[in-house]
Amino acid sequence: MKRRTILSVLLGLALLSSCAKEAAENIWENGSNGGFGETQDFTAIVTVHKSPTDTVYFQVDDTTRLFPYNFQRDYNKMERIVCGITVSSSKVPNYGYQTYVQWYDQLDKGTFSNTKPSGANDGLDIISDWMTSCEDGFLTLHYSTRWGLASVPHTFTLVAGQNPSDPYEVLLVQDSNGDEKKQTADSVVYFDINSLPDTGDTYETLTLKWTDSGGKTAEKEFRFKTRKP
Repeated sequence: MKRRTILSVLLGLALLSSCAKEAAENIWENGSNGGFGETQDFTAIVTVHKSPTDTVYFQVDDTTRLFPYNFQRDYNKMERIVCGITVSSSKVPNYGYQTYVQWYDQLDKGTFSNTKPSGANDGLDIISDWMTSCEDGFLTLHYSTRWGLASVPHTFTLVAGQNPSDPYEVLLVQDSNGDEKKQTADSVVYFDINSLPDTGDTYETLTLKWTDSGGKTAEKEFRFKTRKP
């Protein structure tokens, strides 16, 4: 994939005050509007789903749904997007809080495989912020790496099955495909990891390993729960 500016993400972050973060926790985790009024603005990474009755909805995490009543994009498949949204305290049965979509941007999808690619394994850094998450059967990573001025497409592969004793250990591999390392920039990539062994109704520890920009092995743990239909 080519380097993509995440200007929309950064603009959205500028709108996300600490007050809004507290409101988000109250709405999404406690099921109330937290005393912040009838609506609240947020920036979020969500999964776009379609129900058996052809209703498009957003999945925020493993439990929270939003109903994006003005989302006009044709549904082709599940995908992860970053979006600026206004969430109402009003709910739609089965589809969560009514939500107005201010803007959205598709995120890059990487390859999830049981085979380690034969190309290079170029170092990168994972940024530990709200965009880096494991939810709804997806691993989403906010990363920083070095790109050439012309930005040759990089390949991102998440590899399972490298540790026979731990099926929930995965390896992130970046192949810069010979791109010149001129400047550092960050972006977001996601992987559909729902084909990992079914966790049932419990959470398992997902261990992510990768080579950082200094050439050392790094790792980070997440809570993983299988996405149910």
